[in-house]
Amino acid sequence: MRRIGLFGCLLLATPPAQAATLVIRAEGVQSAQNMLYAGICDTSFEEATCPYRGREPARPGRVEFRVRNVKPGAYAIAVFHDVNCNRRLDRNFIGLPSEPYGFSNDVGRRGPPSFGAARIVVREPTTTVVIPIR
Repeated sequence: MRRIGLFGCLLLATPPAQAATLVIRAEGVQSAQNMLYAGICDTSFEEATCPYRGREPARPGRVEFRVRNVKPGAYAIAVFHDVNCNRRLDRNFIGLPSEPYGFSNDVGRRGPPSFGAARIVVREPTTTVVIPIR
């Protein structure tokens, strides 16, 4: 009979890599114009820190994103409705969004969104987050 060392036991005891499905329900979409975009960010709302993204055709009411193979952990989510189809969130002359948007935990209504306040935890097998779009 062959012996397995401590390192071998640890390798055998290591669970397989885990992945979750993140369901984002964007509610309150006003029109069917163009697309909705979602960024699932891990350290800030800067686009470069969003390892997962989604896009779905707009339709009035609710639009649902299903982002698969998300590593469980803490993220903040930003969603916007790209009404004019330029693939970015447009802003007015003082820097406020001029297209409908929303953040996880419905933060950012009275000022810039706090990444920490928007943070949610993604768990296996599925996590669902509702984001009001305004």
